[in-house]
Amino acid sequence: MEFVSIPGPTRSLAPQAIVLLNAETGVPDDVCSHVYGYDETGKLITDTATDGINTWIKTYSYTAGNLTGETKWVKQ
Repeated sequence: MEFVSIPGPTRSLAPQAIVLLNAETGVPDDVCSHVYGYDETGKLITDTATDGINTWIKTYSYTAGNLTGETKWVKQ
């Protein structure tokens, strides 16, 4: 994959897809259900996934309205 810098207006970054990878195999785990948490402006701040036995959470952070970070999946 190649990334190309194209001049133009700055846009906010937003998560485009959320895929939970199996912690042991690193393969997408389609059996998980997700609950999403949003802040008062509608920005995604947490993704909580469960397979019915285990639960993982990923947290997103923003600066001046722009996505500036996301954590790795953390097992609860």
